[in-house]
Amino acid sequence: MLARYLNMSSKIGSLGFTLLEITLVVLLLAITAVVAMSNMAVNDQYKLDQAAKEIAQAMRYARSQAMSLNAPYGFRQQSVAKRMRVFRLDTSTSPATLEYDVYHPVSKKLYDIQFDNHPTAAVDSITRQADFFGTCNQGHKVYFDGQGIPWCTDPSNIMLDHFQVILELKGHTRVVTLEGRTGRVSL
Repeated sequence: MLARYLNMSSKIGSLGFTLLEITLVVLLLAITAVVAMSNMAVNDQYKLDQAAKEIAQAMRYARSQAMSLNAPYGFRQQSVAKRMRVFRLDTSTSPATLEYDVYHPVSKKLYDIQFDNHPTAAVDSITRQADFFGTCNQGHKVYFDGQGIPWCTDPSNIMLDHFQVILELKGHTRVVTLEGRTGRVSL
């Protein structure tokens, strides 16, 4: 039987490929297809995770700037525009002015996340839930004081209780939470 297999292999080999070579190629193609299909399924969740991380990083960066510079920094979350911007609060004007002149520490571009044209993150929708210890007229704009405590920008003396950003993409959901009393950001 071994002689017959070797004889068959040599005949197939003379035609161009051995049975072993063909089997290996088919096996490699099957493995590649399985990996590619699993990557496509994870791709949406990965993009949503990236979006949540971007939101959390923007909040953390605004807080760290406020604490390190002892100056008010904050973020503006825009649901319809699917956007998050980091600002510096100019308190020398009355009322205080939001200055969007804060640069991302890595990209060195203005800290302005726009998910409609983001290269690695995506969302279908962004909603927020903001609760303050009083009436906040613009709950989508939150700033941190020098101690890292989050406040409403209008009026600026209303402290944040908690702030949630809910991100959705193709049936998947991620929530980014900012705790008011501690300034802690979690995913």
